Amino acid sequence: MAADITFVICTRGRSAHLDKTLDSLREQTRGGFPVVVVDQSEAPDRRLERRADADPLLTVIRDTGRGATRARNIGCRAAESEWVVFLDDDCRPQPDWVAQLDQAVERRPEASLISGHVEAGGELPSDDYLPVAWSEVDEENIVSGRWNLPWRIGFSLCQAVRRGVVWEIGGWDELLGPGTADFPSADDMDFNYRFLRGGNVAYVTPRLRAVHEQWRSDAELGPLWEGYMRGWIGFAVKHLRTGDVIGGLWLWSWGLVDTAGNLASALKRRSTLRLRITGHKARGLVVATVRALRTDWSASAQPGSVPSASTLPGQAR
Repeated sequence: MAADITFVICTRGRSAHLDKTLDSLREQTRGGFPVVVVDQSEAPDRRLERRADADPLLTVIRDTGRGATRARNIGCRAAESEWVVFLDDDCRPQPDWVAQLDQAVERRPEASLISGHVEAGGELPSDDYLPVAWSEVDEENIVSGRWNLPWRIGFSLCQAVRRGVVWEIGGWDELLGPGTADFPSADDMDFNYRFLRGGNVAYVTPRLRAVHEQWRSDAELGPLWEGYMRGWIGFAVKHLRTGDVIGGLWLWSWGLVDTAGNLASALKRRSTLRLRITGHKARGLVVATVRALRTDWSASAQPGSVPSASTLPGQAR
């Protein structure tokens, strides 16, 4: 039985990556599902608009705002299906991904979030390269309970969620994630943490397979991982400041664990690149802790809250 799904893709100035991702969706062995692209590019992507004109299942929403979480909220509001699949514009599901999702929904009706294996795609620039946003899944797991680390149920780059549950847990927090100044990541970790804390069930399976292209250079990794750490610390302190003190401290401590682990890896490998990344992570941890403690999180996404009016869909094509 085919699941009722809509893909939501956020993009900003990466049309070459987006083209490949859209191609991978139209090459699925099971079709008939809509795709919503929320485009925050500086100028309209005419090629994308022409593609939408030729494809009745593709909708493009031009958004003059900024931020992946804002875009996901917009795309989710535009969807009318039971399930929403959040997909990054540089992540390509394998041809049977949708067909496997259909089976997963039928096999695990208790699950409200489904994710799978995401491999690091492309030729890595060096042996010391630290791949980003990939998830190795070797066996099926049902995950529930707030004390599971949020990355256990995957990343937002390729993740299916029941649309009603998105709003039950407060939507995507627009103070976190790519496009925000202070905390440009961990939006999905915050989402996953609220999902699990709310008593929901996730299903993780290796049958769902996707590829996340590793297109960044070695030189870009340090600032990127610093941004990842800033997001993680921001998300941890957010929960600490909004009443979940034990959970917030637990999450914050994982920033220390990650930085120490990266340092150990750098020393073991005698890797200058990984040592440089460790320095960036350490700086991100300190800077983000100070900023997050000074941030007003009162309007941040919480279970039962409704995202602001800024997340309403803009002009669609």
